[in-house]
Amino acid sequence: SVLGFLHRLPADASPHIFPHLIAALSRSPRPLLALSLFLRPPTSAATTHHSFNSALLRFPLPPHLLPAFFFHSLRRFPRLAPTLLSFNLLLKCVCFSLVPRNHRLYLEIALRVLHESIPGWKLPPDKFTYSTVVSALADAGRVDDAVALVHEMVVDGAVAAEAFNPVLSAMLRAGDVTGAAKLFSFMQLKGCVPSAATYNVLLHGLLVCGRASAAMGVMRRMEREEVTPSVMTYGAIVDGLVRCGRLEDAWKVTEEMGKKGLVPNEFVFSPVITGFCKSGEVDRASTVWDTMVASGVRPNIVLYSAMIDGFARCGKMIKAELLFEEMVEAKCIPNIMTYSSMVWGYFQIGDSAQALSIWEEMLSAGCTPNAVTYSILISGLCNVGKSKDAMMVWKHMLGRGCAPDTIAYTSMIKGLCASGMVDGGLRLFYDMLARGDVDPDVICYNVLLDGLLRAKDLPRAMDLLNQMLDHGCDPDTVTCNTFLREIEVGQGKGREFLEGLVLRLCNRKRNKAAAEVMMVMLAKYIVPEAAILEMVVRGVCRRKRVWRVIDKCWDEIWRF
Repeated sequence: SVLGFLHRLPADASPHIFPHLIAALSRSPRPLLALSLFLRPPTSAATTHHSFNSALLRFPLPPHLLPAFFFHSLRRFPRLAPTLLSFNLLLKCVCFSLVPRNHRLYLEIALRVLHESIPGWKLPPDKFTYSTVVSALADAGRVDDAVALVHEMVVDGAVAAEAFNPVLSAMLRAGDVTGAAKLFSFMQLKGCVPSAATYNVLLHGLLVCGRASAAMGVMRRMEREEVTPSVMTYGAIVDGLVRCGRLEDAWKVTEEMGKKGLVPNEFVFSPVITGFCKSGEVDRASTVWDTMVASGVRPNIVLYSAMIDGFARCGKMIKAELLFEEMVEAKCIPNIMTYSSMVWGYFQIGDSAQALSIWEEMLSAGCTPNAVTYSILISGLCNVGKSKDAMMVWKHMLGRGCAPDTIAYTSMIKGLCASGMVDGGLRLFYDMLARGDVDPDVICYNVLLDGLLRAKDLPRAMDLLNQMLDHGCDPDTVTCNTFLREIEVGQGKGREFLEGLVLRLCNRKRNKAAAEVMMVMLAKYIVPEAAILEMVVRGVCRRKRVWRVIDKCWDEIWRF
């Protein structure tokens, strides 16, 4: 019907209406109709290539077919000369449609369009052309190719911060801080002024790498260059400082926002509150919460859950309950993490009845328990001596198809060992190994070793320790102290055991773990043999210069 309407129009009206119709359809929910009309125009002069590419961009077509449609249109309409905008849209189609298993194919298509098709039409690539392909290469992990293309862009005179930003981000994600610093200097050397987005990339990348001091230096540089940090910039640096454990600095940055007329939002307050709660400073978190509410920020589910979890960690369940009720009244629906914190908190203070009541309330609200929630319930029941109830929950979890995690296995094994059923704990342990979904950690091994040693089964405990070492799990201080508790230290057996453990770790090239066992020996005033001590020191300090210093120290010691 649309084509019939166009054919009934005067000949001079169709070329003016048809491009607008194609453009409108390409932005509509029916881009396929735009493609159909483009390939069957009433007159050849009425075609518009930009709208055709816009329709391709919206149509869910496999990326490798997009160039085929593009070049088919050029062959069908020989007089149609594409512009650089047409090629930029094509590159956007291909690069933004990358899928992990075929990203190499699509990147090769994009590079061929950039290096062959665009020059073939004697069109000079601009900064948008380069930025699109560079971003795709960086996102695919081909950082070296992205850097090479950036240099090619600079040679062509199309310098844009948009092309540098994704490469800087990829370098910092890979931990190449030095390479990112060199590229940033090169960017400025070529006259490209860093934008706020560039600084955001640097801040986020440096903080992910744990370089908080360098990130603060970038922040001060922004101020000197009069680049106004946005709320997003402040949010990135606050989140990064919290990840680095610098909570006080994160809070100072948040307060600095208010002094500069920027109002922190919930995404800025959230990492600060979460950080204080996880570090046990729930009173500081409450102060930040009050400041947030006073500034007019409405708490979301993440903030409520973080604050409730903080109260639960400190055993302040009355405050947690009040905040939970406030959350419900604010029409903020509790999620599985909120209920999990409440259940865990009541188990922590020994109120298992209220914990089970919250569990029932969670089920009534339609929240489906996950592996973490089941682990909390199993651990709580085992800690109060209800191993049979914990086993019922365990079977129910497996029956629902919920795969237990390491914490759930460890909690159940601990409950069985505490009830004197060490063999049952071992069977569950070997079931975990047979499933292969999760690997036991040092805590799980320590629970089993403690159960075996309390049952006076030293041979099986030694076998389990050997298995632990073979599976690549290193012993910790708890492991050593568990064995020393059952071994007669006064008769030299403790020293013999620990030295043997150090030797086995050194033979497996696990020098850091051997050094930790050595520290346990020294803390117990058990002096290791000089040869073993030297073996550990040489393993930890591998550089030849350090070895020379150690040899010199030994020479000076033997002189006396």
